[in-house]
Amino acid sequence: MFRTALCLVVCAAWTSGLFAAPPQEEVVQGLYEGTLKDAKGEQKVEARVVALGKNAYKIFLRRQLANGKVATAELDGKTAGDAVTFAGKIDGADWSAAYGDGAVKGTSPAGGRIELKRVVRQSPTLGEKPPSGAVVLLDGKNFDELAKKSDQEWKLVDGGVEIPKGGMNAKRRFDGSFKMHVEFFIPFRPAARGQGRGNSGVYLPNGDEIQVLDSFGMTTYKGGGCGGLYAYKDPDPFDQFSLASLPPLVWQTYDIEYRVAKKDGKPAGKPRVTAMHNGIKIHDNVELQRDARAGGFHFQDHGNPVRYRNIWVLPVENGK
Repeated sequence: MFRTALCLVVCAAWTSGLFAAPPQEEVVQGLYEGTLKDAKGEQKVEARVVALGKNAYKIFLRRQLANGKVATAELDGKTAGDAVTFAGKIDGADWSAAYGDGAVKGTSPAGGRIELKRVVRQSPTLGEKPPSGAVVLLDGKNFDELAKKSDQEWKLVDGGVEIPKGGMNAKRRFDGSFKMHVEFFIPFRPAARGQGRGNSGVYLPNGDEIQVLDSFGMTTYKGGGCGGLYAYKDPDPFDQFSLASLPPLVWQTYDIEYRVAKKDGKPAGKPRVTAMHNGIKIHDNVELQRDARAGGFHFQDHGNPVRYRNIWVLPVENGK
């Protein structure tokens, strides 16, 4: 009787471990902060854990060194059974680590230790209310400022609108300077690459596009990443360690200043743009490629379920 009971307990424990599910990819992926301790001492570390689909991950590590320089490193990750493990080199030394309960912890053969905890960041302008005089293009309730095709449907999700087939167009046209606030939500598509990871875009009145994409720990061609002036300028700075891009499945923001010179009351020359992505400046008084003109806004449908909300435009005089 005792042996039977003991066998049941042991077998149940073994079976539970055998069939335990690995942590969900969207739970593992994200921003992490912590410390790395080695022969050089203890340093603060910031990391991006990126899900790549098919049980694969990458960790992109960034450390601020005493001399003011930034050191970076990458670790490869994989899922095996119910565990997510990482391995790679930091400063030429081999390191191994594992994910568990919202943290990544690891060691090196020389006794080094790394401890990272998942953190959630939020744009400082998230939920910013439209100021007096602003034109509200989208508030999740009223769609009067948006042109609607006969076959389009507004799909409301989490206070926002999933981009409809064919995209969204503003009815109103703007020919001068303005300040603009946009909130967007990128879907989680770990197996996709490049332009397949949550693609959309914000088209300005002159026809230039500010790209929307999952660029969390990912890169693509020039101007094709999140915040890029499409196909000709990357955000400042932009690489796998970019601080501006947040992981998918959280709301992000663009705050855009668009300045137009006028001659005889009409738009003249090329507009200039200063833009913030999640509160971080990514373009500083940059001249756009296309000439200034009267035009509307277009929010691109690229076949990905990107969401938008809280979009407003404040016209300003004399480009101020």
